[in-house]
Amino acid sequence: MTETVDLLDKGEKAGIKSVVIIFAIGIAKGVIGYISGSISLIAQAVDSVKDIFSLVAVILGLRISKREPSERFTYGYYKIETIVSLIISILILVTGGEILRESINQILNPTQLNSPYMAVGVAALSIPLLYWNYKTTKKVADEINSQSLKNQASDFMVDIYSSALVLVGVVTSIIGFPSVEGLAGSVISLLTIKMGLSLTWESLLGLMDAVENPERIIKIKDIAESVNGVSEAYSIRLRNTGPFCMGELSIGVDEALPVDQAHRLSEKVEEKIKSAMPAIESITVHIEPKEATSLLLAMPIEEDRGIGSNVSMHLVDAPFFLFVRIDDGEIDRWFSKDNPSRDLERKKGITLADMLIEEEVNTLLAPHISSVVFHVLRDHFIHVYRLELQDTARNIVSTFLSDELEMITEVTVDKEGHKREKE
Repeated sequence: MTETVDLLDKGEKAGIKSVVIIFAIGIAKGVIGYISGSISLIAQAVDSVKDIFSLVAVILGLRISKREPSERFTYGYYKIETIVSLIISILILVTGGEILRESINQILNPTQLNSPYMAVGVAALSIPLLYWNYKTTKKVADEINSQSLKNQASDFMVDIYSSALVLVGVVTSIIGFPSVEGLAGSVISLLTIKMGLSLTWESLLGLMDAVENPERIIKIKDIAESVNGVSEAYSIRLRNTGPFCMGELSIGVDEALPVDQAHRLSEKVEEKIKSAMPAIESITVHIEPKEATSLLLAMPIEEDRGIGSNVSMHLVDAPFFLFVRIDDGEIDRWFSKDNPSRDLERKKGITLADMLIEEEVNTLLAPHISSVVFHVLRDHFIHVYRLELQDTARNIVSTFLSDELEMITEVTVDKEGHKREKE
C-alpha cells in the first residue's frame, strides 16, 4: 500500500505544479485578451479556468484514492480517479462548444484588435511554457498510469495548438485580416471537441471495466505457466480501477499436490505476476486440481541404455539420470544425462537438485533422498516417489503409471539405514 500511496502522491504534486502554471498563463491571457479585444485569447483564458477546475478535481481524486479500503468500498477508492477523468472530458467538450460559438461570432462580426503586439507576445510566450508543462505532466501520468492525469496532459497539448493558432490569428489581424482570428478559433474548437469525445469514450470504457490491453492477459498467462507446478493458466479476468489494475485467474495444478504446497504455489504465481507487472495492484489466484496428462519423470540409472537401463539404488552417486516424458499415460520419449553430482566432494545434493529443476522435472523416482534435496525439490513442486526394487526403467515407469509406487512426503534414508548423502 505504501508504494501505491507514493505513486498517487507523485501525481498529486504534478497536478499542483500544473495549477500554478495554468493560473499564471490564464491571468496573462485574460488581461491581455480584455485589453486587446482578442476573442481567441479570452477563450483561452476561459479554457484556463476550466483547466484549473479540472486539475483541482484530479488532485482531489488522487487524494481520495489514497484512502484505505472500507467495509463499503472493499476494492478501495481508485475508481474516483476514473470518474474525475470523465468529468474533465465533459468539461473539454463544453469548452470546445463555447470557443466555437465565440469564433463564429468573430467571423461574422470581425473587429480590429487593440494593442495587438501585447496579444502576440503573450500567445508566443505561452507556447514553450505549455509544452514543458505537457511533457512533465505526461511523464508522471505514464509512470503512475493515471487516466485523469493523462486526460489533463492531452488537454495541455490542445492548449499548445490553440496558442499557436491564436498567434497566427492575431498576426493576420495586425496585417488587415481580422476574420482569420475567428477561423483560428473555429479550428481550436473543433480540435477541442474531438479531444473531448475521445477522452470521454476512454473514461467510459474505464468505468465499464473494459480490457484495453489484451496483451496484458497473454503476458499474465505466460508468466503463470512459467512457474514450475502450473500446468495451465486460464479464466484470466482484469478490471481497471483508477491508475491500477486488479484481476483474477485460475491455475491447474497436480491433483496430488498437498494443500499447503498448492497454497504456496498460488502465492508464487501472484508474486511473480506483480513483480513483472507493477500496474497490477492485486491478483487473486484460484487453484484448480487437475489430473496430470503430461509428466517428465527422472530416475537414477546404472548404465546409459535408454528406457532399457537398470535403475540405480543410489541417488547422488548414480552414474546417469534418465528422463522420461509421459503423455496421456503413455511413454512418449526419453533422454539421459550424466549425473553432475557424482564426482563432487561437496554440495552433491544441491547440484543434483539444480539439474532436475533446470530440466523442469515434475516427478523424481528415487530409492532415498536427503533433507536438503527433498526440501529444495518440494519448494519447486517436484514430487518424489520411492524406488523399492532394482529393475529396468521401462518396468519402473509401468509400475509408476499403475500407481504402485509410494510418494515420499518426509525425509528418508535408504533401506539399509545408510547415512544421507553429503550435501
